[in-house]
Amino acid sequence: MMNSIKSFSIIATMILLAAACIKEPTFNSNEAEQRSLKAWIEKYHPGLVDNYQEKGGYYVEMLNYGVADSLPISGSDVWVWYDFTGRDLDGNICETRNYENAMMLGTYTNYTRYVPAYRFSGKESTTMMEGTYLATFNKLKIGQDSVEVRYGTEMRLYLPSSVVQTTESSTGGYEGQFEMDESKPMIVHMKVWGHVANPVAYEGDCVNLFAEQNGGLCEEHKVVKEENSEATTSMLRRRSTRTDEEGEESVNTRPLEFFDGRWHQPVDTLEQLYVNYSYNPEQRLKFDVIGRDTLKYAGEDNYTAGTIYSTSDLEERINEALIKRFGKGITRDEVLTADSLNTKNTAQVWYIGRFLDGFIFDTNIDEVKEIIYKEVKTTGEALDFYMKNMDENKYIPAWNNSIPTLRVGQWAAILSVSTYGYGIAGKVGTYTSTTTGGTDTSYYDMLNYMNYMNYMNNYYGYGYGGMYNQNYYGYNPYYYGYYGSSGSTDTSVTITTTSTEIPAYSPLLFQIFVE
Repeated sequence: MMNSIKSFSIIATMILLAAACIKEPTFNSNEAEQRSLKAWIEKYHPGLVDNYQEKGGYYVEMLNYGVADSLPISGSDVWVWYDFTGRDLDGNICETRNYENAMMLGTYTNYTRYVPAYRFSGKESTTMMEGTYLATFNKLKIGQDSVEVRYGTEMRLYLPSSVVQTTESSTGGYEGQFEMDESKPMIVHMKVWGHVANPVAYEGDCVNLFAEQNGGLCEEHKVVKEENSEATTSMLRRRSTRTDEEGEESVNTRPLEFFDGRWHQPVDTLEQLYVNYSYNPEQRLKFDVIGRDTLKYAGEDNYTAGTIYSTSDLEERINEALIKRFGKGITRDEVLTADSLNTKNTAQVWYIGRFLDGFIFDTNIDEVKEIIYKEVKTTGEALDFYMKNMDENKYIPAWNNSIPTLRVGQWAAILSVSTYGYGIAGKVGTYTSTTTGGTDTSYYDMLNYMNYMNYMNNYYGYGYGGMYNQNYYGYNPYYYGYYGSSGSTDTSVTITTTSTEIPAYSPLLFQIFVE
């Protein structure tokens, strides 16, 4: 009996030792999610199993292969326009650039420009979400075929969270009704509208065409510097109306050359920065002028989405409001008697900032806010533009080089490529609503903006790509609809910050009144 018990003990010990030697299977979170996503695809979309992409571990459903004779995107350094809607596996929308989806979800805002995303896809880097980048840059395995994404390609991507790590569209009104869990897969509906290899040339063409269709471009009024003449800035000839000859004041009539309805360079050395000195609100600007043969997506030349811009009388209402408040400005006959801004220490600037499709991304004019945003969150104030010490002006270069050439009481339109605006970096949009204990958070909003700005400058550099760091926005929260209260700390207030995304390489238009 003792021998039996002893034998059983030995066998039991051997079994325990053998069991201890067997390693339990281990899976990291990515592997576990991949298995779950595969099981979900097999259950709900079994036809997509063969469309598995090894690089990135995602699945593709092709809805439209695109225009066969168009150039593919794969493997190229290009900037891509594409629509984007992201959902969780239950179908809840967490991000969308489609205004109809936004209106359905109740997330639509009049501050948001619902247009396709514009992102870089390249060999060394990208500004796209990793999953969408992988799907556009690489050839796709669709069954037994190899497919390249091109103009018109429409697809659904079933992405694991490991390739959904980059924020796709910022939060400027593009967020959906639901917030995506960082560890969950995302379904992306994506349609490619086009791409360009040279965004600088493309936006330059758009700016020139806009100017040509809104009065024409002036090419002959550049200063020709005479040999041995004293060095002067070509900007001065547009400022000055009076000169001294033999001790008597005489009138310099040259500024009349720039009051002919055409677009002129305020500084001869700055290409594709233009000013229309004779613009006033009686002249309706035309936005549908880019040309159908160059359009990358519907509405690129004339924004009509949403509830405001689809109305046919919008421009008339805006122009009537501007004339009622500021008048028509100086006329051509008054140019020579109106004081140039260099006679003042500080000029007061009122403005409307627009994209070339007509969308208003910013203004400090309350009457325009009421028309566009249906609200005036904070009373607009004129911006100070310092004439005696222009180093104090923290505006974009388009302003710093154009406004000094204007006159007191003048309307003007400034047209600029992004080089003198926000460049390759653009500006992120925001849409947040928070409740605080009565503390004014504008200081913290500024710090958050500056933190982002420093990051972008470190990433892109301080040269061309960092042009937007001239800080037109960062210090004045009301520009983008900031409002709040700095009341007593025991009072709860809601602070909402809304701003429009300014995409990379965005040409800009400003309607300016100075006093």
